[in-house]
Amino acid sequence: MEDDRRYAIEAAMIKVMKARRKIDYTNLMSETTRLLQVRFTPEPAQIKVRLESLIERGYIERSEEDKRVFKYVA
Repeated sequence: MEDDRRYAIEAAMIKVMKARRKIDYTNLMSETTRLLQVRFTPEPAQIKVRLESLIERGYIERSEEDKRVFKYVA
């Protein structure tokens, strides 16, 4: 079940990032939570861990100007 949630969180984050291309941390957290509320309500710590994983794998990067802003890497 934990694996399913991990993939669901990452998929929701990528969906938000593809639509926005650039978004700040607070809005990313709220939109990801909103998308997932139909299935389950993720903890902020879960979202943060998945965000760091996506950054490490090169799907998302932090903005050079403001570290609270994230950019989607196509």
